[in-house]
Amino acid sequence: MIPIEPSDSPFEDVRALILQAAERDVSKGELVRQALLGMGREGDFGRLGESAVWLAEWQRRYPPRIENATLAMFAGAHGLRSEGVSLSKDTDTRAQIEALKSGTAPLSAIATQAGANVRVFELAIEKPTGNIAMEPAMTERECVATMAYGFEALEGGCDLLALGVIGAGIGTAAAAVACALYGGAPEYWVRPGSGTPSDMTKKRAALVDEALTLNRGHIEDPLAALARLGGREIAACAGAIIAARLQGVPVLLDGFATTIAAGVVHAISHRSIDHVVAAHATGRPAHQAALERLDLSPLVEFRFQTGGGLGSATAIGIMRTACAPFIAQPASQG
Repeated sequence: MIPIEPSDSPFEDVRALILQAAERDVSKGELVRQALLGMGREGDFGRLGESAVWLAEWQRRYPPRIENATLAMFAGAHGLRSEGVSLSKDTDTRAQIEALKSGTAPLSAIATQAGANVRVFELAIEKPTGNIAMEPAMTERECVATMAYGFEALEGGCDLLALGVIGAGIGTAAAAVACALYGGAPEYWVRPGSGTPSDMTKKRAALVDEALTLNRGHIEDPLAALARLGGREIAACAGAIIAARLQGVPVLLDGFATTIAAGVVHAISHRSIDHVVAAHATGRPAHQAALERLDLSPLVEFRFQTGGGLGSATAIGIMRTACAPFIAQPASQG
């Protein structure tokens, strides 16, 4: 495990990890390219071939293979959910957690079919983060501690990490962080997919505007924006993304919130999310806008209207398919 040592400047410790050198092994990707040329013409395998190259380079091995995939689901609670900005409640979050743990959730079946271990991380559900329109969501130390907790998603030696989040109010918190990172009006970043009442969308925009006004002058640093405006699940995802890069584990993003978690890391160093692929783009326009900011193209257009791990879990199966042509290939040495 990669430690964040206690210090007087915990954000600087995180920043140092993000800036720490961690390179892909391009030689393993070249072996994939040469093998694919032996199977057909250049470009025949399209995104599958690109995915195989990406996996080999970040797993730093040839042939690429998936032996221990993990779907990490981070569940949080937000003080802002009492403002009427979410269609779900904390009781729904608890029900989703229990269904995932018992294996009765549809997502559990999808993950099983994809050959992934499901790990659920509960992030103080009984103690919501601060209402960002009235106070910071987290202190600096709480944010960093939660990011460090996200490192635990890598325990067990996984070789592909898929991310997902659960919790009422996550989308609004992610929109607030997006405003801090990229600018623009709150109305732009709270844009929902289909099915969200217009009055709720207006409430979300108003709450984000209040949060930005309250925190003006304190959110120029991406990590500070995460702490003051985000949520524990977003912070944990960001931590998992950092740890995965240093450990050579490719990452699949899911919906808007996991994309914004990657955006926080990306804002400190653009190279820090080279090991990340967007599994899909939800029907939420703000999600698509965030992917554009990160120069990420969705792996597949599933047309899902939700995040919640559905896209990243499904994409694990696509990554397994990308590895299939190399099953009979001998492993490289070194």
